[in-house]
Amino acid sequence: MLAAKEEQLREFQEEMAALKENLLADEKEPCCLPQRCVPKDTCRLHRENDQIMTNLEQWVTNEKLGNDLQEQVKYIAKLTGEKEHSHSQVTHMPSVLSWF
Repeated sequence: MLAAKEEQLREFQEEMAALKENLLADEKEPCCLPQRCVPKDTCRLHRENDQIMTNLEQWVTNEKLGNDLQEQVKYIAKLTGEKEHSHSQVTHMPSVLSWF
């Protein structure tokens, strides 16, 4: 599951790099819009790009934490089962000892 998420992250990063290349290529081409509009749009696109990357990184972090929590819950359940088993053996011991 984590490997699939990391693969998805890598694909997103590759797509982001391609989009950045396209953006830079578009910035180099003459535009029919007035020059003062282009920097605003470029700045906005860069902010949106950064926000997307931040959100994506946060999502990956949350996925990893979720996986860690699931593993911890499984481990706690295992330990609880072992504790209950040990407790039942200890409570059964006095009756076994009285036979001797």
